[in-house]
Amino acid sequence: MTSQKSSEELKTRAPKRQRGHDRVAVLLEAAAKVFARRGYDSATMTEIAAEAHSSIGSLYQFFPTKPLLAEALHIDRLERLKAGLHDMAERSIGLSAAGSGEAIFDALAAFIEQYPEFPVLAGRRDIPKDRKARSRAELRELIAAFLRQAHPPITDDIVLMAGIVLELLRIAVVVSSDPDAVEDRRVFAELRLMLRKRLEDATAKN
Repeated sequence: MTSQKSSEELKTRAPKRQRGHDRVAVLLEAAAKVFARRGYDSATMTEIAAEAHSSIGSLYQFFPTKPLLAEALHIDRLERLKAGLHDMAERSIGLSAAGSGEAIFDALAAFIEQYPEFPVLAGRRDIPKDRKARSRAELRELIAAFLRQAHPPITDDIVLMAGIVLELLRIAVVVSSDPDAVEDRRVFAELRLMLRKRLEDATAKN
């Protein structure tokens, strides 16, 4: 009975009124700023509450633990990223495979610039494995759908190509969270070039 109660207490509280939704939005944005500034491990719930001009009790009311708060924010950012990729795909029909890859890569760079907390969230060690696998599958399918629109068409396995693009994007996210690597823009540029070359090879037989 005690373990069941503990499990329930570790769930986020879903707001039932607009005021609650607004409060959650403020708390999430405050967490984003603190995570981007301090990193995930160093950030504290007290700092996040102060950033939101909220009491610590109000923060714990909606997010009982830092991992739950980070996960909620991570999911929000992933949904924004997926929506952006979907919209971009609709506007980019007819691009070459290499052009599509570069468009995806540039979109990620712009996304990270807008949401600098994203690499911090993606680098957490306590991401739920099932949710991580589901998110990767969803992103891979979005990228595959994007690449299927390429002209001339890709002759290699689209799913494989989407997996390669996703892996290079993952590396780019990791690089963007490394202070030393961020200073050297050549790393990001080289990843972009690697992606372009691989996608050009995927259409070389056309």
